[in-house]
Amino acid sequence: MSNLYFNQDISWGDAGTPNDYNESTYTTTTIKGRKQDGFKLIRNASGDQAVSSAMVMTETAVGVKDLLDGDEVMASNPIRDLDGNILHYEVWLI
Repeated sequence: MSNLYFNQDISWGDAGTPNDYNESTYTTTTIKGRKQDGFKLIRNASGDQAVSSAMVMTETAVGVKDLLDGDEVMASNPIRDLDGNILHYEVWLI
């Protein structure tokens, strides 16, 4: 059902192993999702606090430090139904 609303193409840079200069390397693919711009104060699992510039909803498991449309992922939270099945992920961007 939620995939009806996830109709935007979003560029996903999956963070890989660091290069010789300790910089992240990314493998870029296109995923389906819905991006909503807006500012919100968020805190990740390690307690870091930042102002998010957008939220993306997608069925793809996106990790922290990945890139979505060139913005870094601060937090990624699975949204579950009553049975505990993952419906989609809410991803907060810096």
